Amino acid sequence: MRMVAAAVLISVFGASPAQANSLLDAYRAAQHNDAVLDAALAVRDAAVEVQPQARALLLPTVTATASAAREHYRLDGANSVVGDPSNPTPADDNANFAATRRTYGLDLDQPLWSVESFQKLRQSSLEVAQAEAAYRDAQQALILRVAESYFAVLAAADNLSANRSEREAYGALVDQAQKKLQTGLGARIGVEEAQSFYTLTGQSVSDSELALLDARRALLQMTRLSTAIVPLRGEIPLVSPRPASSDDWLVATRDDNYGVQAAELAAAAAQRGVAVVRGRYWPTISLQGSLGKTEVPDVLGGDQRVDSIGVVAQWPIFQGGMVRSQTREAEARFRQSWAEYQNRKRQAERDTLAAYRGVIAGIRNIRSGRLAVDANRTAVEASQNGVEAGTRTEFDLLNAQTNYYAALRAYYQSRYDYLDNSLKLKAQAGRLTEADLVAVDAELADDGSQIEMPDEQAP
Repeated sequence: MRMVAAAVLISVFGASPAQANSLLDAYRAAQHNDAVLDAALAVRDAAVEVQPQARALLLPTVTATASAAREHYRLDGANSVVGDPSNPTPADDNANFAATRRTYGLDLDQPLWSVESFQKLRQSSLEVAQAEAAYRDAQQALILRVAESYFAVLAAADNLSANRSEREAYGALVDQAQKKLQTGLGARIGVEEAQSFYTLTGQSVSDSELALLDARRALLQMTRLSTAIVPLRGEIPLVSPRPASSDDWLVATRDDNYGVQAAELAAAAAQRGVAVVRGRYWPTISLQGSLGKTEVPDVLGGDQRVDSIGVVAQWPIFQGGMVRSQTREAEARFRQSWAEYQNRKRQAERDTLAAYRGVIAGIRNIRSGRLAVDANRTAVEASQNGVEAGTRTEFDLLNAQTNYYAALRAYYQSRYDYLDNSLKLKAQAGRLTEADLVAVDAELADDGSQIEMPDEQAP
């Protein structure tokens, strides 16, 4: 299935928008600095070790032992006589003595048959695959999180710019109303109305400044880069989803979504875990051999060497109901994993359809938003001319200004919603890669403009 990425426009970090610190560079920086991805990598690396541990259960075990112990002996007949019975003499002190016993051993245990170990090895393969899928899902999530953080910064900057412009426009209307009042051409109510609109914008500007600073901090948390930001171009290409059918995207989500794959593999591993526990019912057969040597005094028989090799079978007939309980636990965990897989798949399908509809609706919203901005700008100009001609009031002009800036903010936001949904749609289908960020960098503003960040000062 061929997926065509929607062209994404986003800010570039750096002094020059065409050079370093592009979106791709920011993503690569986040690969080395993002704590969420670092944690996912550690989880993957830990899970990979499950397989060699399971394989070790089927490989030979060699154990070397050595010991030394000081022992005290009292031989039988220590109080009797020794020598010629016709000329007895008391037993000497050698009948009571101390000696050091040293033992050395080398033991080999090679499993020949173990249902539990065989099933554990099969389960480990599923667990490793699940961990790898989960890590790839985290990689795609990082791409999306970096892009969304860029969008959040740019959206906050656009919102701040619109609020500042709105405040300046209301400020100009306040000055105009005051001049009319001073010349006797206006009423005080006009000044008060303009002043009320102007006052309300103060909080909006303050809030949008804080929102911009917070959005930048969120981006820095991942990239650890503090550089300038370049805005979007004025016009962005609007690309419909390809393939055009939502069913095709759902198929791609079911087959290629890494989160869904990880959940499915986790359920398969849990199902294999039931077989692992049931394997404890069966006997185990192993080849066991040993080499041993014991050093003791000659009076106790001297050094001894014992070597052995043989096959040992063990069958746990009854373990107090432990295995039966563990089997029920494993079956319950499998049901849990299967339910989580079903939920993850359904959620992915829902998110895919939401992103697909978001792209389609985003195209319409951007086009209609652009028309709304133009229409409201015309309404502002008409109201301004009407006030000068005396056919409109200042209140009509204030309302026209309010509608214009509301339409402008909605238009700005519709662009980022469209871009966000375009990336989310690819991420749900498991198709979001660095190549999409390269396409983003190719669509950046190239006029040298940069977003000015507000000063971060304590209140």
